[in-house]
Amino acid sequence: MTIDLTIGADVKHLRRAGLRPGERLVRDILRAGPAAFRPLIELATDTELLHEEPPECYGPIHALRLLGEMPSVDMIAPLLRPLPITRNYADEQLPQLWLSELPQIIGRIGAAAIEPLWAIADDEARGIPARTVALVALAYVTVVAPDMRDAVIAGLRERLSTSADPTINAYIVTALGDMGVQDVYADVMKLYREGKINQRIVPPGTARQMLLSKRDTRLNCARHALWERYDQHGPFERENAA
Repeated sequence: MTIDLTIGADVKHLRRAGLRPGERLVRDILRAGPAAFRPLIELATDTELLHEEPPECYGPIHALRLLGEMPSVDMIAPLLRPLPITRNYADEQLPQLWLSELPQIIGRIGAAAIEPLWAIADDEARGIPARTVALVALAYVTVVAPDMRDAVIAGLRERLSTSADPTINAYIVTALGDMGVQDVYADVMKLYREGKINQRIVPPGTARQMLLSKRDTRLNCARHALWERYDQHGPFERENAA
């Protein structure tokens, strides 16, 4: 009980950590292992904080990234629960940063995430935001578990051939494009001509560029270690400047 109370207090300190938490605080939280899981989930999914003033606004991002250092399939469902995340104004950066990192953090789980992600992506009772993040996360899984790449591609192609939802199809194309799957190009362009892909989400020109370009480092963010993530992704001071 004392340990749980201590780790809960440590995680609360993330709300006051500013742009980047201290190394000692991070070390103490990660050392707690499973005891840190629930407090981190609670902070990571308190997405209303993303709209608050510094330093509280950075707390959910810190918690989300720390969960990526202790990946578990148990975090998938609760992390998808707050979706959709709204922005209070068009260029509000922190909600967008949280959303962009969510599938990367889930992807860090690796092969164990595949089955639950397919279950979410295929569940029509779930909201579209959760289903589409699950699809994108599957692409990130393949850089952590490259031996699962062919199976994920096969699953995406199968669903693209049967799905009647243009929005879901757009995110399947996004996942295939992020993976650089060139041989699906003709099928995708045919679906565009038939009006079966939401062009507002992924215009045909963007899909063409993604699918036909040489597979590059688009998905490698899933491999970023914690401090590398801060160095490359932010948050940076200018993003929250008034």
